[in-house]
Amino acid sequence: MYRSLMVLVDEMSGGFSKDSSKGLKKSCEKELSVGLHNVRVTVPTAVRKGDPAHLYCEYELENNERLYSIKWYKGKREFYRYTPQVHPSVQIFKGIDVERSLSNESHVVMKAVETNNSGKYSCEVSADAPSFHTIIVSGDLEVVETPIEQPTVAGVQARYRPGDILRANCTSHNSKPAANLTWTINDVPIPPQYVKLYRPIKNAFTGLETSIAGVNFMVAHEHFLKGKLKLKCAASIHQLYHESVELLLPEDRPRILATGVSASGHSISLYQGTVHETELTDQNDGYLTVNGYKADKSSPLSSSSGWLQIDSYVKVCWVTFYICIICTVMVYSIRYLMVT
Repeated sequence: MYRSLMVLVDEMSGGFSKDSSKGLKKSCEKELSVGLHNVRVTVPTAVRKGDPAHLYCEYELENNERLYSIKWYKGKREFYRYTPQVHPSVQIFKGIDVERSLSNESHVVMKAVETNNSGKYSCEVSADAPSFHTIIVSGDLEVVETPIEQPTVAGVQARYRPGDILRANCTSHNSKPAANLTWTINDVPIPPQYVKLYRPIKNAFTGLETSIAGVNFMVAHEHFLKGKLKLKCAASIHQLYHESVELLLPEDRPRILATGVSASGHSISLYQGTVHETELTDQNDGYLTVNGYKADKSSPLSSSSGWLQIDSYVKVCWVTFYICIICTVMVYSIRYLMVT
């Protein structure tokens, strides 16, 4: 009725000046809104699947006005009506499962919601005769199905050095809508240019979606705090779901295990670039393993030097042995020729 009257006002104001028509329209709007005003609707933005949903519709009526009805719609379909002059005052229609005992003129409670309950909900408030002023206010509701499992991270190495490329994927499985994924390093968001968001993968049977976010950046020395890099992936859906997975990646620090001096007098360094503290034998063990040999843990330098010296002696003995054989063969050959 309100809209029809305003259309009539627009048609009537065609013969007036622009200012006069605006004044007439404002005057009519003021008269029409005196009885019913301040209609407010509260629809939750998101509700977890299986939880109840509470819808609120508040309004104000002047002293000379009475409420005629309140109607709730999902889309264009009415599912709830409250009419105080009718008995029973509450009517519930098919489509939405409403908790009758908890619902009234300003509050509607939907029972355990399903994902198909997502959509636009509208409250229509109408004043009684003679005005029958009517105002409709709407809000959107989304039913969320959260993931059963935490997000997972794949592709990371056990250790990293400055200059290495860190590539990884974070995946949040089976939710509706798809979870929002964010990457942080040492609790600082990773710049967007190093993050790739993939299109969610939708399951054709369940309708649930899987979200994937990749990260690709070069590890720098400042990424390591006390020798460790903290990589974190967080998954969230509205204010209902927030889970994260955190990885502490140690810095790959090469260790010098033993040193010695070569036979030529040059310094020798026994260096194994991929040996780490956790890869060494237990602290209670009495030895370390270096290139297949077991060295005394209490004196690794002296033991390694001893092995080098033994290796040199063995080589000298073999050379001497071969020289003796050659000399012996030559002596017997000369004697044979002299006899013949």
